[in-house]
Amino acid sequence: MIGLFGALLLTGCSAEAEAPTSKNSTGVAISVLETTTGRYEFTPTTCGIYSQDDFDDIEIQGPGTAPNGEKFFFQLSSTANAMTIGLGVDRPFASPERQIQAGRVYSQEFTIVTSGRQLSVAGLVLVDENGASIDDRATLTIDCGAQ
Repeated sequence: MIGLFGALLLTGCSAEAEAPTSKNSTGVAISVLETTTGRYEFTPTTCGIYSQDDFDDIEIQGPGTAPNGEKFFFQLSSTANAMTIGLGVDRPFASPERQIQAGRVYSQEFTIVTSGRQLSVAGLVLVDENGASIDDRATLTIDCGAQ
């Protein structure tokens, strides 16, 4: 019950993604992290974007599928300058054993480029949960759809 309540709070404070960067075979909106090992496709279920005085506060979350078919849960925070992919889980608050991470604390700070509700990050430096290098030129593209 607590998990459901927490999920309702999290979803209730955000907008649902409606227009995709691309669509999967069933027409569901997806976004993409392009790496040298393949495409990590995910569906943003939380797209919180708040802009004020040339500052964007961005929080994105959603489940996805890794290039090998493994499920994952994606999280991006502009204020923390952090991106995390929890491998083997597909929901918030799950505890993955393996992760792909990027950002100020994990590897290298990144810059999110926004155009309305379209977001992109180039040159993401990805590391695993132990800090080992995975990719130093990954590209992230997210479309949070219309408000």
